[in-house]
Amino acid sequence: MIYTGDLVKINGSTLPHLVTYKIGRAKLWKSSERNMNGDIRATLIGIFPKIIMQVNYTTQEEMANLTQLLDKDFFEVEWFDVRIQETVKTKYYASDYEIELDDKTKGRYKPFEVSLVPVSKRRY
Repeated sequence: MIYTGDLVKINGSTLPHLVTYKIGRAKLWKSSERNMNGDIRATLIGIFPKIIMQVNYTTQEEMANLTQLLDKDFFEVEWFDVRIQETVKTKYYASDYEIELDDKTKGRYKPFEVSLVPVSKRRY
């Protein structure tokens, strides 16, 4: 069944004008080395799913709400994990991001990209 709900929520709030959403499934390794045959020997610590989002044009009020969410040190993110076909809630923080005013008279901001970085590995 195709998931039709909100792809991302931060502290229970739906994000307005979400254009793109992708998950970077970063693997973190420990004691990684290659032998003389070129084979790798390593221990997988875990998968750290980083969420990369593109937000479209926003109003000044919408941008104020977004920055209040993203500027917190840590926050709860509810997101759709395709591996298990359901939403999960985990602790994240936002990477650096830039906002740019598009039209001062209309109070409109240009689209921007932000990454949400997980605090802990994903446990399956």
